[in-house]
Amino acid sequence: MIRTKKLGFRAIEERDLPLLADMLNDEEMSSLVVGWSFPVSLEQQKQWFQRQLSDQHNQRWMVETVEGQTIGLTGLWSIDWVNRNALTALKLGAKDIKGKGYGTDAIMGVMAYAFGQLGLERLWGEILVYNVPSYKAYVEKCGWKVEGLLRKAVFRAGEFHDVYRVGILREDFLAHPGAAAYLPRTPDGRIEVAPQFSAMPILGR
Repeated sequence: MIRTKKLGFRAIEERDLPLLADMLNDEEMSSLVVGWSFPVSLEQQKQWFQRQLSDQHNQRWMVETVEGQTIGLTGLWSIDWVNRNALTALKLGAKDIKGKGYGTDAIMGVMAYAFGQLGLERLWGEILVYNVPSYKAYVEKCGWKVEGLLRKAVFRAGEFHDVYRVGILREDFLAHPGAAAYLPRTPDGRIEVAPQFSAMPILGR
């Protein structure tokens, strides 16, 4: 399990499928995410679960509190192992967790894993312009940059909406004042970070 200050990320299990289906079928949640979520049945969710078991380009994790409450889903999607970048997103479905800092903690934890352990160089994501809580969490609290605006990219509630394209580099995360608390440490207390891709040996040489 990947652990942060307040949360843990673990592999998806069959027992999580009803919660995942409920999250996809939740109209309020669907209105806040860029990807379109069609209503799904539990059987469709089971079929998706079987497909994702052998997926090498996406890593999905359930998000749990330290008390063991499962509250959502996060992960790395479209992982490009050559160019060392990936898409990340976060869905927190529990209704009783607002104001506890779980969103910021989860984002910092994903970055620490992606940059500190996998050695990725860049993460990116998309945020609907009216999704103010996500904008504040990613951009204002976690140091992401708005890299562009996708005009009228998403159709919701009878009209088109713009989408922010946001991103963060490895160097930006390591410079964040809160990053050190999320990175692994050696037995003698030194921060341990995976080498940058440019410093890694090239196979065949």
